[in-house]
Order: sequence, then structure tokens, then C-alpha cells
Amino acid sequence: MLKRKPKLAIAAALLTVMISVWTGQVYITAQAASATGVTSVKSCMDSYNSGVASILTPSYKTAESQSTAVSAETSYELVMVNVENVLNVRAEASEDSLIVGKLYKDCGGVVLERKDGWTKLQSGNLIGWAKDEYLLFGDEATELANNVGYPIAVVSINAVRVRAEASFDAEVLGYAAVGEELTVVNEVDDDWLCVEYGSELAYVNREFVSEEYEVDCGETLDDITEREMKEEADKKSLSTSYGSMSTTEYERMLLAALIYCEAGGESYEGKVAVGAVVCNRVRSSGYPDTLQGVIYASGQFTPAKSGRLDQVLSSGNIPQSCYDAADEALSGYSNVGTAVRFRRNTGTIDGIVIGNHVFY
Repeated sequence: MLKRKPKLAIAAALLTVMISVWTGQVYITAQAASATGVTSVKSCMDSYNSGVASILTPSYKTAESQSTAVSAETSYELVMVNVENVLNVRAEASEDSLIVGKLYKDCGGVVLERKDGWTKLQSGNLIGWAKDEYLLFGDEATELANNVGYPIAVVSINAVRVRAEASFDAEVLGYAAVGEELTVVNEVDDDWLCVEYGSELAYVNREFVSEEYEVDCGETLDDITEREMKEEADKKSLSTSYGSMSTTEYERMLLAALIYCEAGGESYEGKVAVGAVVCNRVRSSGYPDTLQGVIYASGQFTPAKSGRLDQVLSSGNIPQSCYDAADEALSGYSNVGTAVRFRRNTGTIDGIVIGNHVFY
């Protein structure tokens, strides 16, 4: 897992990125130097009650890799993309070289090689060269990964009970094995997390999981072609109309501002879809029952967490198309069915693809 460097300063801490042969996942761990007075990674992380961040690449288990020890690791450096939209990745370290794929805003990967102002990196299936001026390394990369990541809970014991309510007395719906990743819906309290469990919302005790953040990967040209074909097919997906939602003018502006932050560069259809996800959450028993509660729920929408949403609200500079999309979503229309989540589409999650996002 990509373990987050503790927010409290550890002056001599060394961040190492490792790739596991077993899972194909990328990790960052913090190793403390003697100046910190902490003698192990575990005690270092525990003493600062740190969070974590993680970049997931598609897992693979060939006959050979299945027999490889999980501890087989190679050190790599984390790299994050520092662009507003798209960064071309090339076959060689030259602007004249062929484009082999694309990295998007807030995507991450690992460094394979660096030379002459270029970095060879791997991000998901994508391997190629990108210019250093559009990348972040070191502490800047780690900070961005933590800020834009999607919260997940990784089981840290042999098996954890997944319950119907946030209580040890609640019904056990099933078990999640060590290393299994559960998407976090929200933080219930200091002891419990609400997570996605199959098609249901369920609860796990925080003592038995590590809380981490997953960030997006880039796409090869083949990935992009496949995504665009799926996008065309998804345009035929069933649209649904739910009952209209009574809101104040501030809530209408709040939803429009979030749509602008999350989907300002997307099509009108993509803007409506983001608004529909928010409204679907309000209607769902697994989320707060107000727009403000949903939008500002801990760890859910990056613009709310980073402060960008409040900046847009203060400026009042929200395009009319975002207001129109908010109005359509608030009227009860959804072009993503009952989807309550979305993220940048990298081809790793099944759902309704609209523009650069997948809704599920």
C-alpha cells in the first residue's frame, strides 16, 4: 500500500515505493532514520497515527507469479501528474517520439528511469516517457496522492466480519480476507467505517483495517480506444426519472459549484451525471440525507476536501451549464440510474462511462 508520510514532520524519514510481484500493486512505505528516534516502519506510522495512500495497477497472477513470495519487492519512486487536463506519454524521451498513451490530472505511477529532463514511468498498463516539468516527485507527489485519492479500507487481519450495522452486535453479512480492499463510503465514527460490500452498504471496525487512498492510472492508446467504444455503448443506457428534490437557492448553487469542480471540462451529459450521483446519495440510506451533508462528507469529494469548492462558491463564477445540470439532477432526472459513485475512467471499474468518468 502507498503509506502516507505522517502529516507531522519527520525530518529524516525516507519514502520508498515498492512493487509487489504477487499483486502488481504499488506501495509507499515510510522508513524512519535514526534522527526520528523511531526504530521501525510500524512504530513510526503508529506513533503518528498516519493515513495512507495507494496507487493500484491491474493485478496479475500467472502460474509463475503465484509461486513467487509476496515479499519479493523492488524499490521505485512515486510520481504524480501535474497538469490540468491531459499529458501525452511517449515511446522515447523526445517530443518527436510516438505517443503511446495519456496521463490525466491527478494520475500517478512509479519512476522507472530519468534522463535529460524526462522520466520513464509506469502507470497501470501504461509505460513510457513524460517531461519532468509536468510531473511531481518526492514530498509533493506524496501530498498530492493523499489529497486526491479515493478512500479504501484494506483488511489487516486474517478475516474481518462485515456487519449490517455499525455495532459488534449487528448481523454478520460475511467476511473479508486479509489484503481485501473495500471501498469506503463514509466514516461513521471513530470506531466504524461504512463500506461497499457487493451491492450492499456494510460496516467494518476500524481496528481491523488500514485506511488508504487509491489514485488513478493512465491509459494506453488501446485502453482509450476500448473506453471510447464502451462510452458509445453506454450512451444507450437507460435514463431514469425520480421525484424532484426540494432545495434552497444555496443548495442549488452548491451543487452547481461541485459539478463545475468535478466536471467543468466534461460534456453537459457528464455534468448532469455528477449531479445525479449527488442526488442519488441523498436518496440513499447509506449517506447523509441533505445535499450539504453528502457533498461535505469526510473523504468523498476532493474539491470539498481541498477547499476548491468553497473558493468557487465565494467567487460565484459558476457557468450556466453547471446550474442547468444541477437543475436537471434536482428535478429527479438521472442518466446514470442509481449510481452513487464516479471516478476517472481507467478501464478497471465496470459502470456507465460518460466522457472521462465512469459512474457506478
